[in-house]
Amino acid sequence: MKAKRLHVLLVIAIGLLNSPLNAGIDSQQIRLVNGMTRCSGRVEVLHEGQWGSVCDDAWGLQEAEVVCRQMKCGTALGVKYQAHFGPGAGPILLDDLRCNGQERTLGECKHAGFGVNNCGHSEDAGVECSEKVKLFNGTDRCNGRLEVEHEGQWVKICNDSHWGNKEESLVCRELECGTPDKKAVRLNIGAGSNLGSFTAGCVGAETSIAACPLQSNLSACEAAVVYCTDPDTAAMRLVNGPTSCSGRVEVFYRDQWGTVCDDAWTMTNAEVVCNSLDCGTALEIKPRAFYGQGKGMIWLDDVRCSGQETSLQKCKHSALSIHNCGHGEDVGVVCSDHIKLLNGTQRCEGRIEVKHGDQWRKLCSSGWSQKEHEVLCQELKCGTPLTGQDMPDFEDRIAPIGVKARCLGNETSFMECEINETADTCDSASLLCANTKQIRLVNGTTRCSGRVEVLHEGQWGSVCGDGWGLQEAEVACREMKCGTALGVKHDAHFGQGAGPILLDNLGCNGQERALGECNHAGFGVNNCGHSEDAGVLCSEKVKLFNGTDRCNGRLEVEHEGQWVKICKNSHWGDKEESLVCRELDCGTPDNKPVRLNIGASSNLGNFMASCVGAETSIAACPLQSNPSACEAAVVYCTGHPDIKLVNGIDRCSGRVEVQNDGQWGTVCDDSWDIRDAQVACRAMDCGTPLLIKPAAYYGPGRGNVWLDDLECFGNETSLMQCKHRPFGRSRCNHMEDAGVQCSISTRLLNGSNRCSGRVEIHQEGHWAPVFNANWGLNEALVVCREMQCGEPVVASTPFNFGHAGQATGYTTTCNGRETSISQCSLRGYAQTSQNHAAAATVVCSGNVRLVNGSNKCTGRVELYQNGQWGSVCDETWDMNDAAVVCTYLQCGRAQKIPNSGFFGRGSTNMLIGEISCTGREHSPDECRQQNIGSSTCNSTSVAGLLCSDGLPTRLVHSTGQCFGRVEVQHAGQWGTLCGEDWSMSDAMIVCSLLGCGKAASISGNAQFEQGTGPIWEASDLCFNNEASVFKCSQSGFNGTSCGHRQDAGVVCTESIRLVNGRSECSGRLEISHNGQWGTICDDKWEMSNTEVVCRQMGCGQGLSFSGEFGAGSGPIWMDDVVCTGEEDAITQCSHPNYGENNCGHSEDVGIVCSGKLAKPHVSLNPGPVVNFGDRVEITCSVEMTDHLGGMFVLQKTPGPFRMQRYSVSETETFTIPKTNLSHGGLYHCNFQKKIPSKTIDMLGDPVELKVTVKLQQPIISLPSGGPMMLMPTNKIEVKGGSTFSISCSIFSKYEGGCFYLRKSNTTATKHQESLSHSIIQVAYFDFLDVTTQDQGDYTCVYSINISTQSFHSVPSKIIQVIVSGSAVSSTVTGTMVGLALVLILSAIVYLCWRRRGMASRAMVQFTSRVGEVIKEDTAEIRGGAPSERDYNTLANEYGNGSNPEDKGPNEVETDNNLERNATEDLTGRVCYELEPLIHS
Repeated sequence: MKAKRLHVLLVIAIGLLNSPLNAGIDSQQIRLVNGMTRCSGRVEVLHEGQWGSVCDDAWGLQEAEVVCRQMKCGTALGVKYQAHFGPGAGPILLDDLRCNGQERTLGECKHAGFGVNNCGHSEDAGVECSEKVKLFNGTDRCNGRLEVEHEGQWVKICNDSHWGNKEESLVCRELECGTPDKKAVRLNIGAGSNLGSFTAGCVGAETSIAACPLQSNLSACEAAVVYCTDPDTAAMRLVNGPTSCSGRVEVFYRDQWGTVCDDAWTMTNAEVVCNSLDCGTALEIKPRAFYGQGKGMIWLDDVRCSGQETSLQKCKHSALSIHNCGHGEDVGVVCSDHIKLLNGTQRCEGRIEVKHGDQWRKLCSSGWSQKEHEVLCQELKCGTPLTGQDMPDFEDRIAPIGVKARCLGNETSFMECEINETADTCDSASLLCANTKQIRLVNGTTRCSGRVEVLHEGQWGSVCGDGWGLQEAEVACREMKCGTALGVKHDAHFGQGAGPILLDNLGCNGQERALGECNHAGFGVNNCGHSEDAGVLCSEKVKLFNGTDRCNGRLEVEHEGQWVKICKNSHWGDKEESLVCRELDCGTPDNKPVRLNIGASSNLGNFMASCVGAETSIAACPLQSNPSACEAAVVYCTGHPDIKLVNGIDRCSGRVEVQNDGQWGTVCDDSWDIRDAQVACRAMDCGTPLLIKPAAYYGPGRGNVWLDDLECFGNETSLMQCKHRPFGRSRCNHMEDAGVQCSISTRLLNGSNRCSGRVEIHQEGHWAPVFNANWGLNEALVVCREMQCGEPVVASTPFNFGHAGQATGYTTTCNGRETSISQCSLRGYAQTSQNHAAAATVVCSGNVRLVNGSNKCTGRVELYQNGQWGSVCDETWDMNDAAVVCTYLQCGRAQKIPNSGFFGRGSTNMLIGEISCTGREHSPDECRQQNIGSSTCNSTSVAGLLCSDGLPTRLVHSTGQCFGRVEVQHAGQWGTLCGEDWSMSDAMIVCSLLGCGKAASISGNAQFEQGTGPIWEASDLCFNNEASVFKCSQSGFNGTSCGHRQDAGVVCTESIRLVNGRSECSGRLEISHNGQWGTICDDKWEMSNTEVVCRQMGCGQGLSFSGEFGAGSGPIWMDDVVCTGEEDAITQCSHPNYGENNCGHSEDVGIVCSGKLAKPHVSLNPGPVVNFGDRVEITCSVEMTDHLGGMFVLQKTPGPFRMQRYSVSETETFTIPKTNLSHGGLYHCNFQKKIPSKTIDMLGDPVELKVTVKLQQPIISLPSGGPMMLMPTNKIEVKGGSTFSISCSIFSKYEGGCFYLRKSNTTATKHQESLSHSIIQVAYFDFLDVTTQDQGDYTCVYSINISTQSFHSVPSKIIQVIVSGSAVSSTVTGTMVGLALVLILSAIVYLCWRRRGMASRAMVQFTSRVGEVIKEDTAEIRGGAPSERDYNTLANEYGNGSNPEDKGPNEVETDNNLERNATEDLTGRVCYELEPLIHS
């Protein structure tokens, strides 16, 4: 019964979808806002339930075409920038779009990621579409077959008696394409046989062709084809040149002229400029502002033209105004103005046309001589005429009027020759100049094989193999006139070259005339060695022309210097075709392909080939001219496919291998995604990719890993056409070999995803459509099962996914149990006027679902494989995996991963043991998967998921998702909660359910603005746990009398930590979301963000941020975080949704906080009290949990002393090598750390330094002999009337000063200025005619004045003088004793002088041991000065210093400005006679 009801519901759904209401399935994801019609306005797209605008960076015509196609609005008429239709209000969802113009939706174009942008709404993009008119299959938007939307269908207009200039002008005007172009070459654009035919009868007043009366035409008719002049070509000019056809290139955009950068500029680009300006052939490129620097904008950079474009803006280029140039790189071009060469393979050859008047005329060959050749070759900068060779056939031009020229040979321009028009029939003149050939092949076995070398500025050089592939080889062969490329050779296959390496990183599209026209790094710019020289093998005399690849096409053979075609007549057969396939290394003849109309080429000579069977080349067969017209021989070879699938279960599954240079190799799974798989499946003639199989799923291969980092659009015909690293330059091993599983017999085309589309089946070697006669639920069930896409949702209307494309195909009848549609009953079907069934289509549910939840966006995860649903093990299930599932199910963002079993255990059928996504995949199919067989999971460990669109609660705020107004959902309606009942425990449940950590604070007064809608009670029954919130959301919440002024709010905070730092206050920033730690990207990170984190962690102030703490792992939770600096938590800052980013872990942000700062500390070495002249080290230190350097400032009070030095450590030492009295005072340290937003300044407590002058104890002595008698214990006896002397001496580093001789028990004091003898200060006190009054105890005191302060030594030891009776000859005796004393002292001084001279280099700076005092028991030598041993001891202590040149880097110069204010007061060195020295 249930099955029957399901069948009925599906049938009803099918009927509904067949109605016109479903006609816009793609357009539901896009809208145009604020335009004049539904097909114009600001572009907005829908993502995760939210509409947002598109930034105009890189916004161009190709992107606009996709929008118009997605909107079903015809052709793009205009591209609008800078919020032309007004700024949007929601998020900016897309930026840096890169479309090729063929995509079905904007979401398929390359872009930075949804929500990732650097724009404001002032840059919102807009578009104008034609709505009901388009030109199809033309070369640009202004020509093609006319199609008009009529009654919901696109129809063609007949080119009949009603069609004329009036109607064509109306179309051109409507499409903003100027006027009808009568000169355009008429192309075979196609009849549009699948379209309805209508006749247009316009009266002339209509503004659109669609408004003309349209009448159905039941008979077949020729389609109307419209050719309009393209106004885009006028938006370019050449400035500052000597003619209108030379100068600086400028383009017009956004109402102003701007220049073009010379980066990547080639002659092909120059050709487009010259052609679009009607200026003939490009002669020369003038880079580096040759014609002067422009002003204003640089509009274009990195321009890459194919040569077929009609305007420079239509070439590939960087986004308009996006460049890395200055006006010094403005490019210029020189065009020939009045000469152009046509149909040549290189720029210096071709058929000549001359601009005569305002018309281009063919130049007649009659009267054409060597002189005309020379003038033209010289003017075109092509050297001299090439003689001795037959002139190639450049195809004649049939024209009623030509010109004849006659030159003298000395003209500098062809226009100086005599030129006259003629109406006579004549053949076209052709030109072949010496500089035509700028390539050669060296060391090959034939002239068409070898190492590739090119000529540049008169020098031959090789080509590097980086980027060298088949397209580049085709260009080389064409330039060499050598037919088709047979092989590509790398790694100096033909030996190493000897000259420069001129070209590297070539990027050819295969259509260029010469390698120099391909994109490349610049002549001579390379990073290669000659071991990488490129080579090529060409076919020499045979080529297949105009085919779909190199192994099919019209056969052409070089015969007697000319390329000729071979006739398909009685002589042509399998033998000849096999010979061609073998010669071109293309396998055997392919008799199965659809035969194409490749063209007859009437300009080639016709020849018959008669082969006997032994020839190795078709050119070696006898060729006989056939004067009559004949059908050209077209060859189809099987080729050697460049791709195969190995080790799979059928021909359409296995490890992907590609062939390069005759060798098979694998493809690395780096970047391997569904688009790459689409190309691989198409190249294998298989259906839709079902599963991506990375990590050597089909076993590791052998040999080379040929391809890595593939980037396919998905529409290429070969993996080789996708962007990739150079062949063989992989960073992978064979354990990373990529694999794929494609559908083998069924494919779905033109759907919105791989599980929807038009059905085709593979029968009898080709794909054919299935028509919807008898198409129903059973057939849809089989297709969805075979495609591993779950169950059918609907079989959609036939117009959703396009027409069948061919009139013959199949109908099918299934019972619903088959595993493949090929097992159903198939019957051939042909459309006729009576039988016109549409193509069968289907929409499947997809291969992932959430079950047992409250809605489709919450529940247990199940995947569909091999016809059954199964659970996923949650052991490795993470938010990246969850994000892919939510996106695929269109359920918003991944909000939370609940605990195992939250949504029940599920069945015992667990299919997937491990799934590993990056978060950027489009569906789970693209993620790495591991079957359950190798997993240890059990039935209780099943993955569950909560997507944002399925949650019963949300927080509403404009800048964040983890704080805001609390809202809950019931019966599809959102309402607020009353703040009166709101509690912290309730808030904890909400924060946990949203994956936002814990509640930090709550509010009940509409802190986050008032909401709308119902207001419900926050009862404990509904917020007891997470499950209770879901239950109340289903059953209902209780009402309340609260108003919106009491709306509840909450601020949730996630846990954060710093990892890999030197302390808990530095490191890589990580945040816990949904129970999983992840990193934060550094995009838009500022110091204000750092301040918030440091404050949140209690780590003081923010010092810096960087990426120095290594790359993290797991999800990147946050990106583009913007804080004001006032927030309490990082989650309160503005940021996109969790997990939305365009970053890698190399961009993980790390921060350094100051930690809890202590005051800077000052320490003194050797101590707080030092002697005058001592060395002092003052060390400043700061205790920081982390440091990245800072400025230490040392200051003293009082005084101007200030020193500062930057340090990368926590300490810095300042040295004063010689202190003086001015250095005494209070010292304190400042630590200053500058960060972008502020300066940290910390001042420490002061420490006092005292500088003293420490003098040693003087030595008192007297000479012996004469009338003296020595007594014990420092006593002497002197005869009365005699004469004697007392000497006072001291070891002192201070010069000058004086001695005082004091007699005890009296106030009598004698003073004497000291005499300096090196480091000894000496004074003598003479006693003449001694009397008893001289008797007594004597001591010496030394005194010196420094900086106006007096310093005194302690008294010397006592000498007691006793005076006895008179002495005879006392005068003589005294004199002798005095002389002896002088002699002894002189000897001591001499010895000291010698020692000082020997050590003078070491005595410039004193470094005495601080604090040591000369020992008081130093012996006093009776009758004289100290002994030499005593002197040496003291001299060593006072005299051994260090040279000032040996000062350390932190020492202070003693004569610097800071110490000049502290110089000694020299006047203080004299004795003060009026101040007697008295010691108590």
